[in-house]
Amino acid sequence: MLFLFLPFIFLSFRPNLISAISKYRAGDWVSYTVLRYVTSIAKDLNYIYFGTSGGVSRYDWIREKWEKPFTTSDGLWDNRVKRIAYDPDKDELWFDTYSGTSMYQPTFQEWYSGGRFPDNLVKKDNPDSLPPQFFMEYGYTYFQGGYIMDLNLNRYKITSTLKDDWGNLWIGTWGLNAGRGYVRYLDLHIFKFGLYDSDVKAILLDGETMWFAGTGDFYRSTGITRYNRKEDLWDYFEARYLPGLSSNEVNVMEKDSIYIWFGTTDGLTRYNKKKNIWRSFTTFKGLRDDHVTTLKSDDEVLWIGTKVGLNFYWFKKDSIGVIPDNLVKGAYIYAIEADKNYVWVGTDFGVLRMDKKTGEWSRFNTPEGILSGKITSITKNGDELWFASSYGLLGFNTSTNQREALSSQFDFPGKYPNQIIADSKNIWVSTDIGVWKMERKTKIWTHFTKGDGLLDDEVQCMVLDGDYIWFGTPKGVTRFFWNNPLRID
Repeated sequence: MLFLFLPFIFLSFRPNLISAISKYRAGDWVSYTVLRYVTSIAKDLNYIYFGTSGGVSRYDWIREKWEKPFTTSDGLWDNRVKRIAYDPDKDELWFDTYSGTSMYQPTFQEWYSGGRFPDNLVKKDNPDSLPPQFFMEYGYTYFQGGYIMDLNLNRYKITSTLKDDWGNLWIGTWGLNAGRGYVRYLDLHIFKFGLYDSDVKAILLDGETMWFAGTGDFYRSTGITRYNRKEDLWDYFEARYLPGLSSNEVNVMEKDSIYIWFGTTDGLTRYNKKKNIWRSFTTFKGLRDDHVTTLKSDDEVLWIGTKVGLNFYWFKKDSIGVIPDNLVKGAYIYAIEADKNYVWVGTDFGVLRMDKKTGEWSRFNTPEGILSGKITSITKNGDELWFASSYGLLGFNTSTNQREALSSQFDFPGKYPNQIIADSKNIWVSTDIGVWKMERKTKIWTHFTKGDGLLDDEVQCMVLDGDYIWFGTPKGVTRFFWNNPLRID
């Protein structure tokens, strides 16, 4: 019982601090941003902390592994961190951000806002602490002037350093992430951690591997991120350095047993997972338009939606074909789904479907009228199809023909859905004002926003991952432990 009162006793002596109380448990919301731009470094008994332009990355120097970063999803006031300070007497971590001061107590895993940042505890960089030379892995060269250069002649300034008691020199760079140097052996290793680009419009799960990509928010996308969750390894791919990768500006991704497919603003690209080879297809190879909007792999065919019609890629012939039917010719394709009988296509003017046996196209609608508008998303769950449109949501059972209509602002409290995901328990709908979840048994809707843990209320894509769900936003990606048995929403 004493532990319940300790935070309140603590606050009584620190009146300028406001507790960031949350109904969620630590780790329920975890976000990844761009963490390559390091501004400061601090150390406590367990971790090396790197303040960055996208939050705080944490390296467990004892177990030699990265822990989940600190962001606004945890309680940090602002992801743009200027300075970090650690108070060893009180075991407090302080973060000076562009929006204010945050403090974290590791013992209670509690976040606080406000207070005065302890300037006297900030580690002062000493230019003389940098050795005259470091040996680095292939691709990087260390220069005594305080920067690192890669094979593409990009220069990355060393922004901060911290020397520990075991001969390690921890460094932060502007654009190349963090690194650890062994002073005795003059060996410097650069880490890769976090997203390469903050805008996440597409997330793909491929076993233990995850892919994150987007088109860019206020600027063009600079790279694609691959994350191996089992080995905790991050890799980045940039079109300007990779023959065969036509563009970093990715709208959608799809997978099959051999390839990862990327629908970009400059064509269709595939990545051979075993051979590590990239290849792109454009209008010169048969695409109706180079702006690929959606993809769906269906056994021997990859269906390709563009701004002006529908294509397909035939795996056996390694070629791209065109759907000439007047219903889909020239249509902006937003979504594609496929079952054993039909290919379903979402357009600006409703749902079209193709009979796989006859190849005939027809318009699909229901008396509720929900499918007469713009169809932004189609998802399949067993025999169920769920459609998201400008008028609401519609569930359709392809075996029984039963329907469930959820009209916007009435049965569905949100509007203008970006994506819909359905499983046996819940319906998830992403919008520009957060995510809505409907428990199918009770029909109760729950609304999730930045106040809960999202990096941004504009949620562009979602992927279910068992007891977790991932949300892609213009400011990064967030994983939510939606099925935590210890929490009651």
